[in-house]
Amino acid sequence: IECHQLLVEWNDTAADYPKDSCIHELFEAQVERTPEAIAVQFEGKQLSYRELNSRANQLAHYLRRLGVGPEKLVGICVGPSLEMVIGLLGILKAGGAYVPMDPAYPTERLAFMLNDAQIPVLLTQKPFIAHLPQTNALSLCLDDSTLFDHENNENLKTETKADSAAYVVYTSGSTGTPKGVVGLHRGAVNRFAW
Repeated sequence: IECHQLLVEWNDTAADYPKDSCIHELFEAQVERTPEAIAVQFEGKQLSYRELNSRANQLAHYLRRLGVGPEKLVGICVGPSLEMVIGLLGILKAGGAYVPMDPAYPTERLAFMLNDAQIPVLLTQKPFIAHLPQTNALSLCLDDSTLFDHENNENLKTETKADSAAYVVYTSGSTGTPKGVVGLHRGAVNRFAW
């Protein structure tokens, strides 16, 4: 009985979760439920779910016009900020997958990641422009308030599915060379429900 309890009963952790949903779709559902609730705040600034959704949609429309679509990788090299959240959601809403890049990384590591992932668009902030390596990626500053203000703020239709890439995280690499690891929407949604 004790063995059954340890091996079977306590390990019966299966739980239902929205298997066919994407990260941004769950966010959009929350916007519908609580549009005026605070979604994110940082250093005395805050955005409601409606405001965050609107800004992320504007960025997504802008990124879509730049060719970002299903599983297209977009680099994001920003510090902790409201822009970080807008950037991540905007990339996902455009159908892309984000590649997080810490601004504190050495320039050589950032260059490797940009080249290895063949990133066509890099979202950043003005304070980090000087530290970024030379790249063919189009670099856009999220803290430029006029960059995408003119874009449509409605939700986009995407071809993104639950088994589409949501992000690529670079590990330190056991051989000393960083390696990109793909995370799917389904895996992240599973963790959210867990």
